[in-house]
Amino acid sequence: MNLMNPLLGCLLLGCLIIPVQTQAQPCLEMIWSDEFDGNALDTSRWSYDIGDGCPNLCGWGNNEQQYYTDAPENIKVENGLLVITGREDNVGGAGYSSAKIKSQWKGDFRYGRFEARMKFPTTQGVWPAFWMLPTESVYGIWPESGEMDIVEMIGSNPGRAVGTVHTGFPYAYNSGYYDLPSGQIFADDFHVFAMDWEPDSITWFVDGIQYHQLTPNDIGPWAPFQEDFYLILNLALGGNWPGPVDATTVLPQSLEVDYVRVYNRPERLPIRGEQPMVEAIGLEYRTFDIAGANYIWTVPSDATITSGQGTHQITVDWGCTPGAVSLELQTDCDDAILTYEVADFVIPTLSGPGIVNKNQAGLTYTLSQASAGTFTWEVPTGAVIVSGQGSNQIVVDWGCEPGEVTVVFDSSCGTASFSDTLPVALPTYAIRGQVSLPANSSSRTYSFEEIPGATYTWSVSAGSSIVSGQGTSTIGVDFGTTDATISVEVGTSCGTDTYDFAVVIEESFLYVDFDSIDLEFIAYDGAVFEEVTNPFPSGMNMSQRVGRVNKTVGAKHYSGVEADVYEIALDLRPIMTQKVLSTTTGIVRFMLDDETTGSERLKINMDYGPDDVNKWVQLVYDFTGSPDEVYDQLRLTYNHFVTTTEFWYFDDVMSHPDLSTSISPEKGSSEVITVYPNPSSDWFYVDTKGNFPVGSTYGLEVLDVQGRSILSRQVVAQGQPVGFDLSGQPAGLYFVRLSGPSLRYVKAVSKME
Repeated sequence: MNLMNPLLGCLLLGCLIIPVQTQAQPCLEMIWSDEFDGNALDTSRWSYDIGDGCPNLCGWGNNEQQYYTDAPENIKVENGLLVITGREDNVGGAGYSSAKIKSQWKGDFRYGRFEARMKFPTTQGVWPAFWMLPTESVYGIWPESGEMDIVEMIGSNPGRAVGTVHTGFPYAYNSGYYDLPSGQIFADDFHVFAMDWEPDSITWFVDGIQYHQLTPNDIGPWAPFQEDFYLILNLALGGNWPGPVDATTVLPQSLEVDYVRVYNRPERLPIRGEQPMVEAIGLEYRTFDIAGANYIWTVPSDATITSGQGTHQITVDWGCTPGAVSLELQTDCDDAILTYEVADFVIPTLSGPGIVNKNQAGLTYTLSQASAGTFTWEVPTGAVIVSGQGSNQIVVDWGCEPGEVTVVFDSSCGTASFSDTLPVALPTYAIRGQVSLPANSSSRTYSFEEIPGATYTWSVSAGSSIVSGQGTSTIGVDFGTTDATISVEVGTSCGTDTYDFAVVIEESFLYVDFDSIDLEFIAYDGAVFEEVTNPFPSGMNMSQRVGRVNKTVGAKHYSGVEADVYEIALDLRPIMTQKVLSTTTGIVRFMLDDETTGSERLKINMDYGPDDVNKWVQLVYDFTGSPDEVYDQLRLTYNHFVTTTEFWYFDDVMSHPDLSTSISPEKGSSEVITVYPNPSSDWFYVDTKGNFPVGSTYGLEVLDVQGRSILSRQVVAQGQPVGFDLSGQPAGLYFVRLSGPSLRYVKAVSKME
């Protein structure tokens, strides 16, 4: 292992490989390093990043195939090296494992030289990287706050090193490449990879040779690269760039790291610490630890350095006067004055729970920034301060009513007095259940919060009946043909409260229209979701608000949104519909899941063709005849095969008891599509009932339950039913898929023996 500081050695020996840019600057000091000389990872410098990125960034945004662990089979320190190994495995639902470490909050930097001596693996699908992300994404989510890749390599091109900057929005990147000569590859030997990051330039090197440089004129916006970034080392397997691990891949493969070193100019090092309050005690202030440096700290006259003078970190007890924490930093090649400004003391903030249960005990309220002086607390009638009166923290047993916690603070300085009040509310409880049901629905579940020690007395209006759960927090109800009201009396030591819940009996149920009814949609696999103004109001959809989905870079093809719903019961309303609009062609996937078991039960794809672009299309899913299941999660996926710039819009997700109610009323059609006989042992017939006008063309396709196409053809509508023969197919469930002007329709059919 090479332990010599290459910059110091070259300064002494006059090495010519030091780039001109570095030689022209004031001296650089090594401010942070890991030589990997121990027998375990230094967790004061690094943290493990565990998992596959889910649920927020599945596949780490790149469709990677590995699951990151901290197991010694994937990451270890031995013989002066950090070794990260990617291998075949069975962990976290992935077939491969590897490791990733980061320095966030332990090593955060702004400008300097970043250097590592490494030996890369080589095989199809491997992707080693030494890179940087923003400590705090002050300009927004990736890529808006930037990314700097000090070096990356992919196994299919093992002789090429790549240095890249990513930024946006709109997204942009700029890469430079260094190719080893004469067919050499980076798996043959160790090489030194470095990046110089200056306020107005970023420059990349391999073994001291510059191969790429960027300035603000080359890529924008540049502002993110004036913020703090942290280091990352990882070995990915598979992904959008290297391609998948395949039959040619040889595993295990390892990334070996000899050292990681960071250099910077002393005068631009930060002092990190906490803005104090008057008379705050025990606050820490620190900068980077430079070997051989002298640290001379100064604080205001009535503040005291209680420990650390002469080191890179001190502890300070503050007095009554704000002022600067200053550091005279003396190094072998440069001196610098660093300052942490305290122009004014911060105003402390009262913290503690703002929502509590009746008679809840052991609640803590604190004025954490204040540690000296006197504290006077008040709580509402019925609440009791159990301990802490006169200190900066109290413990409270609550009563039966909402109220306020108040503290008055007086410092011993005689000039600082402060009071703060925290409103405390009781929970807002409500009965949970489905608000709209078809007539004669049975065994529908309604529930209330499980409150310790509470009693529950339920009642329902005439025409409906409680069939289970009386006396508990959850009941089952059978409904009749009229609207109903469900009530519960909840008794606690504070008394009895009554809650009501109205249930509407109707044919169709609207899950979301964004104008009056919202669902809590969560984006997954790299999608981005937001509610927006309808971009193309038309007769098909005149809504004011709609949902919009697009993708981030590296998102999966079938990324989208999901929402928890309450009991999609196909036995009661087997017809599902939605309206979609896209700025390009693609595929819409509609899924109903059972989130409780984690299984995906129904999945239907529909094409959105070139004739449909920039207009609303009604999609109809007819599950009549499919197994009677109850689902609790709705997933909508939109695949237009590109990222960031193309959008899907959706609206009016509904369920219906039959086809006569499923065609959009805004379209003005009362016609339905039928497939008969169903079930059948051979021939089925499709009657479009005028929804596809005579002479228009629509597509007819039959799919099995795995989504494989059994039959596909284009049909010219003649006003007559169209037949198709499944006599040669095995018995089971199939889906007929029709695609025509402004309408898509899927129907479940059963093939008998």
